[in-house]
Amino acid sequence: MMEFDVYDEILIAIFFVIISTVVYYLFRKLLAARKRKNINDTQTKSGHYWSPIDSADQVYYCSCCKEHIVTGYECDNCLLKVDNINCLRSISTKLVCKIITNNRQEDFDHHWIPGNIGPDLFCEVCEELCGGGVGLQDFRCSWCCRVVHTKCKSKFEKSCDFGRLKRTIIPPYCVVTRKPGNRNQRMAVIDQIEKPEDATDWRPIMVIVNPKSGSGAGKDLLRNFRAHLHPAQVVDVLKSNIAASLRWIDEHPDIDVRILIAGGDGTICSALDQIDNLSRRIPVAVLPLGTGNDLSRLLRWGKKCGGDIDVDKLMEEIQDAEVTMVDRWTIDAESQKKLGVRLQSNKKFSMTNYVSIGVDACVTLGMQNTRESIPRAMSSRLLNKLLFFTFGTKDVFERVCKGLNKRLDLYLDDVLIELPDIEGLIFLNIPYWGAGVKPWSNYNETHRQDCDDEMIEVFAVTSSFHIAQMQVGLAKPICIGQAKNAKLVLRGNNPFPMQSDGEAWVQTAGTILITHKCKTAMLRKSDNKTNGGCGMFF
Repeated sequence: MMEFDVYDEILIAIFFVIISTVVYYLFRKLLAARKRKNINDTQTKSGHYWSPIDSADQVYYCSCCKEHIVTGYECDNCLLKVDNINCLRSISTKLVCKIITNNRQEDFDHHWIPGNIGPDLFCEVCEELCGGGVGLQDFRCSWCCRVVHTKCKSKFEKSCDFGRLKRTIIPPYCVVTRKPGNRNQRMAVIDQIEKPEDATDWRPIMVIVNPKSGSGAGKDLLRNFRAHLHPAQVVDVLKSNIAASLRWIDEHPDIDVRILIAGGDGTICSALDQIDNLSRRIPVAVLPLGTGNDLSRLLRWGKKCGGDIDVDKLMEEIQDAEVTMVDRWTIDAESQKKLGVRLQSNKKFSMTNYVSIGVDACVTLGMQNTRESIPRAMSSRLLNKLLFFTFGTKDVFERVCKGLNKRLDLYLDDVLIELPDIEGLIFLNIPYWGAGVKPWSNYNETHRQDCDDEMIEVFAVTSSFHIAQMQVGLAKPICIGQAKNAKLVLRGNNPFPMQSDGEAWVQTAGTILITHKCKTAMLRKSDNKTNGGCGMFF
């Protein structure tokens, strides 16, 4: 009995040591992650914006001490790399970022960054491979992205022409930036801008990115765009005010500009609201980072994309894209009053793709609540689709929206519509719905669907199983009709699940009005540029 107690105590001690070691290790990792935050020097003399990096997959060398980097920092703007804070501070006094310049167009020099060059790039002088080997070797211009050997650098032309992105980049000598006194605006925006002297085909592109979208692809995209363009052209929706970042467009009607939005349907819709407030219609392209990405399918930009896209190729495709008009709609949700008290605050927002009530909104709501409770775990597209499947399967058994037609009245152009037995009602503005399904154009030959006819299409589904059948082509929707405006009258004490462009909420009894808001200029990828989702889109 005595021996058993001794062994028992030894096992407990070993277990305690293991647990303590694991906790200590995790605490150190978390503490290190907290210490290695982004360091913003864009408003100082150096101009760098440092982000923490790990070189587990690639071999990098510090631009200051020239040692191998295990964990360090990289400037998002010029891709300069260092291995610790001391080297970061030292290099900032010696080598400024690409956005800092006193040069004019006639004598604008290359901004050379030493080393850390990819192994498949060729020298502009001798046309031999650059990079490779051990240590810092050769140079890369952070504006035109050309590379040269160290021995060839003196032989290469001194002035920089911005390379393939010449007609897209805002040159640093043409722009003055400022940091607004806004709590939500932590990045510099364009304050003053002028056209380059040679601006015959110059058309700058503003990029709006949600870094939380696309399973981390948004963050990689943000840094990729900053490295290729002027950082003031790239708007981080988490750190910048979109309206403040685009204000210069109204002040310079002579500058032909285009906009790219990279994010999910919710990000695209909120950014379009700000763009619609501009005094002129700016053409907008979208980059698919969400789960459904139905608008990007319509505009031929693909189903989804990653963070390692070819920015040069993408910018050329946006420059050559066709302008098409797409309707946008206003949703007014007015809650019913009881005893003089409104049960819920009224809502008013815009819709681009579709708005729905019932079973599909219920599935979206369940997924959204789960994703918000554990956002880091639910940042994957695959997990999002798994959640949709899980909540859809759950609803097959629960049928929480059964008898939806008995709890609401539908008016299309002020005409009451008699509804069959349904569990979901969808108001559709574009051909695509539910991650690629074409519910109207594939099953309704008598009433054509256009995105700019100021008409909205209405169809219904009978269950979540019906939705699953539609997604694999085994069922067709219940087509209700088309209208220039629609009204829903919701009755009863039980709330209604609703969603618009992927953003779900719970709606109490009341009235929902759907009216035309405006036409937005969108950019459709040219036919000769479309490659069926291959290349950078997959």
